[in-house]
Amino acid sequence: MPYRNLTDEQMDAVVLDDSMLLSACPGSGKTRTLVSKLYHIIDNSEKLSIGKRKVAAITYTNIAADTIQERLLSYGVESKSLWVGTIHALCLQWIIKPNINMIPRLCGGFVVIDEHEKETKLSELKETYEFRAYDNIDTALNHDYRPKYPAGTREHNLILDYHRYLAENNYIDFDLILNISHRLLQSKPKLCKRLGNLFYHILVDEYQDTSVMQYEILKCIIIQKQTKITLIGDREQAIYTGLGAIVKNKPELESFFELDFPLQERRLTGCFRSSQRIIDHYLKYQDEGYKIDSKSDLINYPSVVHLERSLHKDNLSDYVADIVTQHLAQGIPEKEIAILCPSWFDVINISNNISKLDKGFNIDGVLISPIPKNQDNFWLTLIRLILTKPSINNYIKRRRYANELSEKLNNISYDEEAINPKTILSAVNSISMQFDSEIDEWIEEVIVRFCERLRIELTKNNLFNEEMKSILNATRDRINKYEMNYRASDLEKFFSSSNGVKITTAHSTKGDEYEVVICTGLLGGKIPHWNDIIDCSDAHQDYVARRLLYVISSRAKKHLYLISELGHRTNRGTPYRPTRQL
Repeated sequence: MPYRNLTDEQMDAVVLDDSMLLSACPGSGKTRTLVSKLYHIIDNSEKLSIGKRKVAAITYTNIAADTIQERLLSYGVESKSLWVGTIHALCLQWIIKPNINMIPRLCGGFVVIDEHEKETKLSELKETYEFRAYDNIDTALNHDYRPKYPAGTREHNLILDYHRYLAENNYIDFDLILNISHRLLQSKPKLCKRLGNLFYHILVDEYQDTSVMQYEILKCIIIQKQTKITLIGDREQAIYTGLGAIVKNKPELESFFELDFPLQERRLTGCFRSSQRIIDHYLKYQDEGYKIDSKSDLINYPSVVHLERSLHKDNLSDYVADIVTQHLAQGIPEKEIAILCPSWFDVINISNNISKLDKGFNIDGVLISPIPKNQDNFWLTLIRLILTKPSINNYIKRRRYANELSEKLNNISYDEEAINPKTILSAVNSISMQFDSEIDEWIEEVIVRFCERLRIELTKNNLFNEEMKSILNATRDRINKYEMNYRASDLEKFFSSSNGVKITTAHSTKGDEYEVVICTGLLGGKIPHWNDIIDCSDAHQDYVARRLLYVISSRAKKHLYLISELGHRTNRGTPYRPTRQL
């Protein structure tokens, strides 16, 4: 049961029925509390008179959404009243798609460009406009659909070219999803009212990372006075302020959402993740000054907290690989070790260098999938389900995929009989596929066979056909663009969970936890980035750096290594210096 072993603080937050601001320190069981609260709401839906309304949990990442859904499934929760996903997924499902005929740019069809495709195009444009590869260019448009940079500047012209590229290819990016949704809500008050009536309760995870546009979209719903709101997070972990996130306190939230009643404030204080030695280290970067006690079995663990400043960058990969090897020899699993870097360029670089060393351990680094992992295409869910082998470990995951696919197919297949998850799993299990083929041919055959099993006539359902063409064309384009030689037999490694040593960026690791954390590139200009240093006040620089160091350090359960390697220089030849907040 989800309530078993909850603390008094956690249970208090679970059963509270009012709108709430829940502050949760690292490792305090935030996700468990959120899942239990969702369970509590659904379990008491009749008492709460939810009826046909929805309870929505908005997460910062798709991975977080998947985790919540799988935990709820493990508790037997498969309610149609519950929706879990990112703000972008919510906008697509509940705002854009049902009203697509009102959006001239999208009514002829569109594809959501993934982050890798976006970064690749931006790299090309940066080179054209003579920017450095690591220069940060914000492609998001203002409320009036104009670039944020002054007209005539290189940045302004680059953004215009980027959005021209999107329009010419019928692409939209994640920022445009928000722009389009907000503009539609602003122009259609009745739509706002419908959404207010639809959602009984909206729970926002990692609320401190919510952007201005995301807040505005939520406000359009909440001010209808029909929807409760719960905001969950930690102001100390606000690491996306440089990317537009706004950190609001309780009075600011109450005023912004025009709440008739004050937010009930609750806090989760104990850390069930880390040793007290690790906690005492990251408390140095805390601003609010509240105490955190370890509630973990590791409370008195003899943790290593090591700051390395004498290592040259040429020896970085060897040094890091030796740390990994040392802890693997102590019995720590590969998947419990993380190597953090300032940027994806650094992730690729150290991944390649450590791979060349051939130290005998597996790496979970950057691997570009030949099939764009665009969450919007429902056939991608079928592909994930096909590639997830039936097993005890995969039981919940496969049920989640089947539920998701069933909902998506039934939403658009009005003339078909209800396609339930059990029928979908039976159809998928009966499909025997040969993997020794080209990827696009394999995808098409999977979809065709699946439709045959469920008696779906592809030729008669235009949207089913268009979605198939979309994922096929996107896959062919990516394979050709990057000259990939993968075949269908290679697909499993792109869609299965890796158990290797994780190599990722410092920002991307938020929400994760590992027994050993090794962070590289702790240098002013990298962490924090130049964009948070140049023309910024000392107070801003200090705030951004401390938030990042707080998040990085609090990922560790047992051991923490913080590395400020020597040898990096700016374009002017000036040596990088260690992050001064260390």
